[in-house]
Amino acid sequence: MPETNAILTAARAHFDNMRGQEIKIPEWGVSEDKPLVAFFDPPSLRVRQEIERRAGKSDGRKIAVAAIICLKDKDGKPLFTDDAVTLDALECQVSADVAARIYTRVLGLTKAETLGN
Repeated sequence: MPETNAILTAARAHFDNMRGQEIKIPEWGVSEDKPLVAFFDPPSLRVRQEIERRAGKSDGRKIAVAAIICLKDKDGKPLFTDDAVTLDALECQVSADVAARIYTRVLGLTKAETLGN
């Protein structure tokens, strides 16, 4: 049986290699040829738990909270202020399709149509 410390070291290294992923969001950019480029680290279990806790049973709120918590600029600073005004804007004033696409990418989910549903 492998040593636990070696497994944890490998698991941490794997997670570290996944950090700093990029997502292009053309709809939120300056122009069509200058999309917003956001960065994110795949959420850890603790971050996913925080998203769930803050969102309750609302799928829309999960999507908004994930964007607030996870999206960063190229320097690693949050793209959004974590406040009620931003949460309301993301829940009520942006395209649900765009927000859902971001959520799917950040959380590493597979789209339903890919699963054959």
